[in-house]
Amino acid sequence: MTTGLRRVAPAALLAAVLVATCGACSDDEEAAPAGTDRPVSVSMSSVSPTSSTTTPAPIATAPPDVLITAGPTFDTVPETGVPGLDSSDRFCAAWSEFGGSWQVIVQSAFEGDAAAVARLEVIAAPLVTQAYDELFEVWPGDLETERGVVADAYFGAFLRRSADALASLEAAGAAADDLDRLAAGWRAGLESYDPNVGGIEVAVEDGLEPLVAAAADAFTDTRLPLVDDPAMVITAATPLTDQFLATACPDQGWIVGQEVTSDA
Repeated sequence: MTTGLRRVAPAALLAAVLVATCGACSDDEEAAPAGTDRPVSVSMSSVSPTSSTTTPAPIATAPPDVLITAGPTFDTVPETGVPGLDSSDRFCAAWSEFGGSWQVIVQSAFEGDAAAVARLEVIAAPLVTQAYDELFEVWPGDLETERGVVADAYFGAFLRRSADALASLEAAGAAADDLDRLAAGWRAGLESYDPNVGGIEVAVEDGLEPLVAAAADAFTDTRLPLVDDPAMVITAATPLTDQFLATACPDQGWIVGQEVTSDA
């Protein structure tokens, strides 16, 4: 008997919608802040673990062709929850926290209003910034040649938004314990996230709501909405990292927008 597990990341599918909405964008678009010269887009790099060449990301410029080698196999990918959060591999666990947050927030950006998404970015910021630091503390040696460009031009785009969201929280009066509680609440939301339903449910303690509301308002004044932010245009070519992310961790490429299948 053959059984199958099929899981599609809605965020990657929704990201494709932005191709059409940005079709009329131009390099000299008046709405773009000074110093930007690319159409507005939001994306995570995408590479198929079953293909021999990279697959163009829904929005970002595709990296050069690169041969994909077979990665490890995993028995199960849970139907709910961002996969890999509890991985014993520190890199993979941090990737699930960082990349999983990015994927879920991108999806929410297409499903909800900008204010709601800003609130999610604020709540996620403590965990996202911690996970980013962890990723580069345990960065794989095989990817050392791409470490700098990933840290700045690839992962750095989302990290900088999250750092601004975190600064808004701190300016609103959030203490270290408040940030820890928000990080725990966001992680719990990632654990229960259902990609088949969309959206993310995050419980914020009543005492933290005023901080979150004030920080979200300040963050909205600081940064453009996610889908309008030209700083989120990702054009870095990182073929080795793309390949690694698609094959090395328990999410089996789900976080970067790949369809996950398993037959037995």
